[in-house]
Parts: sequence; C-alpha cells; structure tokens
Amino acid sequence: MPFKSRGRLTKRPNFLVIMIDEQRQPVPFESRALGVWRKQNLKGQQALMANGTEFMNHQIMSSACAPSRASFWTGQYPSLHGVTQTTGAAKSALEEDTYWLTPNTVPTMGNYFRAAGYETWYRGKWHVSDADLYIPGTNTPIPSYRANGAPDLRLEKLYEEVNRLDSFGFNGWVGPEPHGANPYDSGSSAPYFVGRDATYERLGVQTIKKLQRGRKPWLMVTSFVNPHDIVLWGRLSLLLNNMWLRQQNERSNVPLELFLDTMWSQLKDENLITKPRAQASYRDTYASAFQPNDNTHPYHQFYYALQETVDKHVAKILQTLMSNRQSYRDTIVLYVSDHGDLLGSHGGLYQKWHNAYDSVLRVPLVVHNPILFPKAEQTQVLTSHADVLPTMLGLAGLNVDAVQRRLKLTHNEVHPLVGRDLSGFLLGERKAEAVTGPVYFMTDDEPTRGDYQLDSFGRYYESVVQPNHIEAVVAQLPTGAGGSMQQWKFARYFDNDQFWSAPGQADIVTNLVGSQAKPGEISGTTTVKVHRVTAFTVTPPPDEYELYNMTADPLEIDNLAGNPAYAAIQAQMANLLVEQRDLKRIEPSGRGSVTKQNAQLSQGPVPARPTGPQQLVALDIVNTLSNA
Repeated sequence: MPFKSRGRLTKRPNFLVIMIDEQRQPVPFESRALGVWRKQNLKGQQALMANGTEFMNHQIMSSACAPSRASFWTGQYPSLHGVTQTTGAAKSALEEDTYWLTPNTVPTMGNYFRAAGYETWYRGKWHVSDADLYIPGTNTPIPSYRANGAPDLRLEKLYEEVNRLDSFGFNGWVGPEPHGANPYDSGSSAPYFVGRDATYERLGVQTIKKLQRGRKPWLMVTSFVNPHDIVLWGRLSLLLNNMWLRQQNERSNVPLELFLDTMWSQLKDENLITKPRAQASYRDTYASAFQPNDNTHPYHQFYYALQETVDKHVAKILQTLMSNRQSYRDTIVLYVSDHGDLLGSHGGLYQKWHNAYDSVLRVPLVVHNPILFPKAEQTQVLTSHADVLPTMLGLAGLNVDAVQRRLKLTHNEVHPLVGRDLSGFLLGERKAEAVTGPVYFMTDDEPTRGDYQLDSFGRYYESVVQPNHIEAVVAQLPTGAGGSMQQWKFARYFDNDQFWSAPGQADIVTNLVGSQAKPGEISGTTTVKVHRVTAFTVTPPPDEYELYNMTADPLEIDNLAGNPAYAAIQAQMANLLVEQRDLKRIEPSGRGSVTKQNAQLSQGPVPARPTGPQQLVALDIVNTLSNA
C-alpha cells in the first residue's frame, strides 16, 4: 500500500534495531559521578539520545534472556509463543523441558516486515530458537571462529548460506549462539578482549553498507552480547586464565563511587523477610547453580565497564549509518535492552530471575531519527516491549490487518498484537495521557530446575522453592497528594501447574543429595504434588504477593501487600492484573501449539526402580496419567 505522510515522516522509513543484553535503565541509587561518567563515555548512546525520544519508564514483557527476546520479536507473551525457559545452569538447549520458537507458528518482526516488502537482516545474538548448526553425531555447535577466537570467514559463510533464521523472516544470522561458558562465545571476555561483539559490529557495518546501496526499505537488527558478560564474574571464573574479567576493569575509567551510600546500604543489606520466599531461596541457591560471588565494587565496576565496551560497537554502527546522509535521514533507529540486572541489590540477588524488581524490568528504549527528533526528548509514559512492534508497523504506515492476512497463509498462530501503537505519540499526534496505561509482566523461567542440577564440583542442589512463577502489573493511580498520579506495582508469585511434570495434574520431583564423584553415596527424596491431599502427596503452596508504591518507594523495600492500610489499592491492582492477564496472556488456538501442554508425558526424575512408598506412589500416578 502507498505510504501516507504524517508530519515530518514523509516516506516509508528503514529501521535499525540495536539490541543490548542485560542493560538496565539508570537506577535511582546511582551516584552523580556515575551519571557524569555515562554522559562522557557512552558516546553511542548519547548520540542516539541527542536526536531521539528516550522512554524513561519502559518495561520488559518477560525474563530472562530467551523469554524476553522471543516476546520482543513476536510482540506476544510466552503464553503464546512458548519460549519460557533460559538455557544454562540446570538446563541445556536440547533438554525436554526447553521450548524454542517454532517456525510457521507465531510470526516475528522479521516475518511482518518481510511480508510488507522490506529487506530483513539479523546480525548478532538471537536466543529465540535453537538455530546453531551442530557437528553431526554430537550436541556440539559448529563455531564460526578459529581456536583463538578469530573469525573463520568460511564458516561464517556457511551459516549465511544455510540461513537458519529464514523461516523467522531474517537473513544473515551467523552462529553459534553467544551463550555458555566458552569465553570465545562471550561479548569481550576471552584473552586479549576477544569476543563475539567485535564480529557483530563488523557484520553489521557490512550489512548496512549493502542495504544503503539498495532500493527497497529495510529492517536491520544488530544484537550485541554485552553487558551480559557480567554473568561470568564470580570466584571461580576469576581464577581462570582463559577469561579476562579483571583486565577489563583495569582498562576502564568507571568511577570509584557508583552508588549513593545510604540507599545502597538499604538494598545490599535487605533481609527479604517480607518478600516472597522464592527470592531468599534464589539468593541461597545461586552459588550452586552458577558460582559463588562477592557483592563488591570490582563486580559492580565490571558491569559498567562492559557497557562502555559495547557502546564503542554501537557508535561504530551509528557512524556507518550516518556516513550516508540520505539513508540516515530515512532510517529510524531503536536502541533497546532485553532485560536488566539486579547486580547484588535486594539482599545480594544476582542476575535477573525470580523477581519483578525495577532493576530487571525497566530498561532503555530510545527511538532516534534526526528529522523526527531535532533535539533530545524524554518521556515518562509507561510503555512495554509489547508496544515496540505495533509502533514500528505504525511508523512504517502498514495495514497490520492486511499483513496478518498474508502471514496466516504461512503461520498458524497469528493473533492481534497485544501492545499499543505509539507512533501517534512519537509523531506529536497524540498526547502522553492518551497512550499511557498499565503494562503486564510474566515469567515462568526456572533456570535452577532441570537435568543438570549440579554445582561446579558435581554436587546436587535443590531448585528454587515454589511459588516462583510471577505475573505482575505496573500502573499509575491517582493516589498522590491532590489526586496526583503515582506508579504502583503488584506482583503475584504462584506455582504454575502447567510446568509440573504432568501439566495441570501432578508434579513429581526427586531431590538428590550427594556428588556425582561418589555415586554409591547418592540418596534422594521424591515429592508428589497434586491438587488433592493424600497420604503420600502435597498440595501447591499458596500464592504470595508484592505491592510497591514506586513513586514513594523507588527502591522497592517496603512490601505493602497484606497491609490493611493499602487493602483498597491492593484490590484495585489485583483487578488490573486480572484485566491485563485476560487481554495479553493469550494462548495458542490449538492448531499446532508450541507450548508445554503438547509435550509428551514422561517420568522425569522418578527413579526407574522405586525404593520406597513415595516413589511407588509417584510411579503409579505417572502410569495412570500416561494411560488416561
């Protein structure tokens, strides 16, 4: 369809999406020195903001990596696309309970724009499907680099020719996925600062130059790894010669004072007594599932040093785009992160699991174009990753219904997008009040539960306790002085029975004690969980809740859930949660679902030779359900 001009937007734009991994929006307890450092050193981001709208209140849809990315690229929640788990820790990419996005089911951003006539390219981290090429007869991905981490152009070309993301609407992806313990699959943490982000910059630059010579509108993704390398920091990895972690701190100028002392002390020393039990359980399990860590300044410094490193790659991508003046004017750039990072806050919580705190949910989003945004702008409009795809389609002037009709010929789960089209707001056609509204968050990610519940020394550990599945709503209510708006967050922690070993019916778990090195000394206890009480079963734990006044308590220290003084607000937020769930947590139509409900029932951890009454009951339940 022909493009209809809207104000300064006079032709169908190109899109460059720059995704960063694990960068949170600046948090309220950061020091002034850190803010000054950011402006002086993160020049790529500063250039984007200089001619862009920065969304200061932008929230993710899900966590962690894979669930968030699949949600961002499809505009739908994990309840529909089925990508609920992040590989690593206790789970592998090939595990029975790991579900990836399946081709021809839920369309991605690439599918939408390709169907609309765009050229569509993807360079960098994907982590939405298992797109790696494997060495035949093994579970070992084929690397696209040599033994020293240097690019292998022959293997890069192999990945490009195989075109593993073609069915997801993108060309150009080069694997393997930058994930796991291999330092050469990090962003920049192998010896001599080698990593995949330099390759993604090179491939991104090449692709932009190629697209600038073409005639068709284009969508280009450059997805970097860092600051995700923060996950590598810990007592064990710091002992390894093949990881350069401290070395990256030594060449950075991150300030000594990162956080405001009083506020940071509150967060660092929080006891979590008033918080859902899963948080303390996750804190206590982290050292076994990942590695022991120390919540010290070098660790925090590393997080910001990584942001400076990846920003140099971002700046190079922007310089390439800007080198062609007309192409730059015709291109809308989006800068976004998949999720944030706790960085030791809230009583020593690391990474991003089993919580709905602001440090994880609120991430950068900048929309940049020199014509549309002559100067830097900021907005506090409450937005979500769910809004990005509808907004891009709106800016492109596309008839979404017509595009979806085309996609239904090749995809069996094409549903109305659950987010809002913010193009009218960005183009000055609509005011903030007209587009702001509640946002929904959900996560079923359980990285500590899987086939590999072993610590670094081969000892078994127990997964994080239930309830640890979360859904939350963030909304603005007129509860301030004189009816002014305040931001609230309400989170429900629950034991999602769709992730039981027999979904919706029974969860049978054997917790092993001992070490793989001494198999004769391993013992275990099997627990059978069902919705009814018997002599040999337990029932799901009750739901647990969090309620925060984000305006009055931006650190999210004071959990107001269950406080009688806030009962009316809690009820209002609970109603909003149900409303948002009904609107956005949609499920597959059943014409080839990719969700766990379609998985074959298996015995899972139940021993093949039962040794006690609990195991016998567990095996009987599984056999009964299998034959039902």
